[in-house]
Amino acid sequence: MNHLQTVNIILDSYSALICLILIIYLWTNGKTNEESGLFFMLMCISDLGMLLGDIASWAFEGLVKPWYPFALRVGTALNFACTAPLLLTFIGYIMAYLSPKVTIRRYIWNAACALAATQFFFSVLSLWNGMFFYTDSDNLYQRGDWFWLSQLIPFLIYGIVTTLILRYRRYLRPRDMLFLLSYVVLPLIGEMIQIVNYGIALMGTAATASILLIFINIQSKRELLLKQQEKELVEARISILISQIQPHFLYNTLTAIRQLCDLDPKQAKQAIGDFALFLRANMNVLESKAPIPFSQELSHVQYYLNLERQRFRDRLRVIYDIGAKNFAIPPLTVQPLAENAVRHGIMRREEGGSITLRTEETDTAYRIVIIDDGVGFTFLPEPSKGEPRVGIRNVRRRLEELCGGSLQIESIPGTGTTAIIIIPKEGKSNEFFTC
Repeated sequence: MNHLQTVNIILDSYSALICLILIIYLWTNGKTNEESGLFFMLMCISDLGMLLGDIASWAFEGLVKPWYPFALRVGTALNFACTAPLLLTFIGYIMAYLSPKVTIRRYIWNAACALAATQFFFSVLSLWNGMFFYTDSDNLYQRGDWFWLSQLIPFLIYGIVTTLILRYRRYLRPRDMLFLLSYVVLPLIGEMIQIVNYGIALMGTAATASILLIFINIQSKRELLLKQQEKELVEARISILISQIQPHFLYNTLTAIRQLCDLDPKQAKQAIGDFALFLRANMNVLESKAPIPFSQELSHVQYYLNLERQRFRDRLRVIYDIGAKNFAIPPLTVQPLAENAVRHGIMRREEGGSITLRTEETDTAYRIVIIDDGVGFTFLPEPSKGEPRVGIRNVRRRLEELCGGSLQIESIPGTGTTAIIIIPKEGKSNEFFTC
């Protein structure tokens, strides 16, 4: 075995290993459920068969032992037979890739199948009649009289592939078209080199390189698609959470104003003014799906608590201890907690109570603390009794999804409840949301 044979076997072996890895990945990850994924795996299988046949051709050529001539002829036949299916499956992949956007005429596929079947049939037949290849008495590969046909058929299929790509290029991104054309250009160059210079095996390696490039392009597109889907999922979830919170807050505010209209029209007028300020200052916030400055959220809470103080008067006392403001927080995060403190803590005491809103900064995070001296609880009340569980669950989700924050709640029955929001300075960041 000469050095060139050794190099060819090494190149084919590495290429075969890459194809095998891709096949295992596609099979184990369920990528073959889609038609395009199935055709892509068939491309890898065809290339693997061609490479294994080529390895056998180089490994057993020139060695005269009892079964070596048979191994050489079978390997060579496998190499020839897999050439056309390798291109045929690529046509199927392109058709599946374009199927959501365009319908390709069936006769194109039928013509490619006919060419591939002819190549496969004559390659197997060459084991007996030597039309494509034969082996001499020294167990050396020789080209048959019809060798030209074994090269013409792949060239014809190359033509079909190229025509498809160029014909429907408007449905492909430039990057996609470039990677798909690589499957034509690289193997074609490798095959032409092999035709002119026998002894250099580049066809299989070139085809494997093209398959790998296409796979990289597929994976990059899937990654972008997953990121887009994650973004849409987060936005949809945030929209749902906001839609749950907004009507709840508005309903309670309007109910409070309605009650004040009967009890104290002057205070009702003041409450309407506060409510108008709230709407004007926070209309954009209600539609926001990204973190906002804490000062905006603080204004939101202050308007809410002003309305509640006008409703409950001396029964509700509010203390602000704002030590840090220069950070961002998901919108409608603090207000639901303040509302829970008022409705489910303080107002359940006959004499009422106080709520304290405190912010502070540490080396690693910002902390928002909401303290009430209400009735407290051992377990959260059932959702049917005001749904605090829903509001708290929403706040936790929003904190985690928008900035990697967290919510801790501590409560002692008869003493009160403390809610602590922690916003890490190095929060959970992604390209959609940052705190």
